[in-house]
Amino acid sequence: MAFRPHTRSMFIASHHSQQNSTRSVSARSLCQRTQAGHTNRWQLAGALGSDLLGQAQIQRAEEFGDKSAERKIKSADPMALHWHEDATSCTQFPLPRLVHPLTASRRTRLCKDVTWSSKLDTPEEQFCILSRRVTQNAKPDAVLECVGVRWELHCSILSGSETLSGLYTNSKRQRDVQLQERDAFKDSRVNRSRCKRGLVYRKWHPSGPLILRLPVKDASINKQSLSFALRTLYDPEERPSEWGEAVLSTAALLGMSNLFQKCLKEMLTNISSATVCSFHNVSCKFKETILQRACERWLELFLVTELSWHIKLKDLPFDLVLKTLLSPRLFTSNEYEVLRAVLNWLYLQLNPLRQTVPAHSTIITFFSRETAVFLEQPQGQKYITIFQALRMHGITERQHLQELQNIRVLPESWLLHILSNHYHTVSVCRDHKHNTTFNPPITPDLYSGGDMVVTDFSKQAIRFGMMLDREQECCTQTISLYGFYFLLQAAKVGESDTYSFSIERLRHWDPAVCQSSILSRPYSVRSDRSVCYHITVQSYANGEWQEHSSGSVNQEFGLCKRRGRSKPFQIEGLSPPILMTFALAFPF
Repeated sequence: MAFRPHTRSMFIASHHSQQNSTRSVSARSLCQRTQAGHTNRWQLAGALGSDLLGQAQIQRAEEFGDKSAERKIKSADPMALHWHEDATSCTQFPLPRLVHPLTASRRTRLCKDVTWSSKLDTPEEQFCILSRRVTQNAKPDAVLECVGVRWELHCSILSGSETLSGLYTNSKRQRDVQLQERDAFKDSRVNRSRCKRGLVYRKWHPSGPLILRLPVKDASINKQSLSFALRTLYDPEERPSEWGEAVLSTAALLGMSNLFQKCLKEMLTNISSATVCSFHNVSCKFKETILQRACERWLELFLVTELSWHIKLKDLPFDLVLKTLLSPRLFTSNEYEVLRAVLNWLYLQLNPLRQTVPAHSTIITFFSRETAVFLEQPQGQKYITIFQALRMHGITERQHLQELQNIRVLPESWLLHILSNHYHTVSVCRDHKHNTTFNPPITPDLYSGGDMVVTDFSKQAIRFGMMLDREQECCTQTISLYGFYFLLQAAKVGESDTYSFSIERLRHWDPAVCQSSILSRPYSVRSDRSVCYHITVQSYANGEWQEHSSGSVNQEFGLCKRRGRSKPFQIEGLSPPILMTFALAFPF
């Protein structure tokens, strides 16, 4: 009787254990991962949208599958995630594949018949795409290791670079020597063992591209410039993002004379405020005198009018500033603008972290707050020659003279020498402003009619400049100098390409003289004034700036029409823009 209950209990227990094992097996099968792909990666059997690990595994496994299968891309937003699904049934890969949009776009570009890469491509990719397109995916003959990148090259293009062709020839010669030595060594071993074993030895020839190593010591050479230089070997029509030191240095490193000359030509035609300083530095680096003269010529014309307002002014070296200021071909509208350009440059030298040229009032405040005179300080001693090159005796406006007194830059002896010739001029201006009676000036310059001690006309004459652009046929400017008024004129003669330049003396009540000048400036009652003048005309023709000069001319200017105008200075073959400089001096 005791045996039956025991048997029944065992049967019930076995039944319950069987049910529990069935449930555990079914639950285990739902959570069990199966192997996917050829790299021993696993995935869940069911399709769970949150199984990111399984999706990544499927993506890696598919890379080893059939790459020719057609796939469709469903995307509503180009920056959203792209869901790539297999065109066939989803039984094999039940989970959709998540791909970042940049990855999808890059894969789409590479699968196309390569036309050209987008701006997102790195320099290495741009070179790889172009080289494969030109060579139709041919195997490389050499691999250049340079600037941390391996560049695959072909023999057909190496002739365009003296450096690369030399490296390839030397590497091939060294490999041939090594092969000969290895073959000779193995042949000796084979000959000794051939009699014993009767084996036939097959000579081994290494396959694969040659490795070329090119060290780079020039800091200006980078991946972008090297990629462009190598691309030009495959396609000469390639153009860089900008021509400059990087491209020129890379061309010199690779021995690409055609690219070197092409870069020089492009730099000559692209001199501007943003490039003139770097181009001049490159010209000195490679001793290219043509580019160096072109940069210095550009500075003579546009240092005051353009570069002085550009942040690249801070890159202008001291020696080049001094050389430009001493040039007789320097173009400026007046002498005060030259001083202003020098103050801008000096401010940027003292504040090298500035990224923009400040307002003129900021510069004046900066130099006015100093308690000590700048040029008398140790850091200002080296700038004395810069200010000595200025013609500050030509600064005659009252507000400009006041600025010279406010800024703590010039020594007091310099200011005394400059202001001694203008002190009573300012007081006379004040009398005119308050409508008082005119008192004859007693200063040496006004009393004697503005006589100047002229020992070197090219360095002492006071300059006034004008510019004639393409839309103008005539240009005039009224100037005042030591109580004398003159009208500077430039006009086109008829329909030809001839231009005429002249100077005419005006009476102080002439309609061409503005009312403010009559009230704020003195005038001289002398009927005659001996003037030494020089007219310089500069224009761009035949790819370079040409200079035309009237030479120094001495003439007595009277108040009558017959004697109040200079002889016209006419030049043929000019084309705008035309830069004109009138230099005047009043000799004894």
